[in-house]
Amino acid sequence: MKLFRKTTLTATICLALPAAILYAQETATAAAADTTSAPEELTIDWIQEIINGGITSAVLLLLSAAAIGFLAERLIRMRGKFFAPGYYSEFFKKSIQDGNTQAIIDEATKNPSILAEAGAFIATHRDMDIMRLQTAVGDQASRVSERHRQRCYPLAIIATMAPMLGLLGTVIGMIEAFSKVAVLGDTGDAAVLADSISKALITTDIGLVLAIPSLGAYHFLKEKLAIMELSVEETLEDIFAFLEQQDKQ
Repeated sequence: MKLFRKTTLTATICLALPAAILYAQETATAAAADTTSAPEELTIDWIQEIINGGITSAVLLLLSAAAIGFLAERLIRMRGKFFAPGYYSEFFKKSIQDGNTQAIIDEATKNPSILAEAGAFIATHRDMDIMRLQTAVGDQASRVSERHRQRCYPLAIIATMAPMLGLLGTVIGMIEAFSKVAVLGDTGDAAVLADSISKALITTDIGLVLAIPSLGAYHFLKEKLAIMELSVEETLEDIFAFLEQQDKQ
């Protein structure tokens, strides 16, 4: 009986040992494969992606440079001192009271602004009827403001063109991708198609990245210009109210 038990135990060990060894080997191999095939952290080379976008990306980059240039120029030129300097109203009144109209004219040359030009016009046409003078000055200020507004339009144009150019680049890239599929057929590598689609989508990405801030900058400048125009209008009303009082005295 004891011999039978020993024989059975030995046979069981002999049968189980190879299975255990084989299981251990398969587990080790699977772990090594997982370690070997574990993907490294994916990083995207955006500069290379932009280069892959081709001519469309180049055009969009040129538009980006143009948008930055237009925005910088507008931020420099659309400041308070070029529209309605805070000191001008009191300076104009004091000069009129002192009879020093030449100082008003010289101020328009030294520190040009919409108000200074309007003040110089008033000083040189002081003999006109006050209502006609007010209309003429208002028209002059409106023309200058309109020129400022027109110089904001390029940002709106860029904001409109950029997504369309991006879409054009995407369509061209998709045509290229499906042309490769048509040529390679079932033997083609899916990575080739994915690479072409990636190149196609980058132009849409660039177009949107350019259009969104350009549109925001355009509306920001429009709002800023409206505030400046309101300041000019209020100051001119104050100046003409002062002139009417001077005429009544």
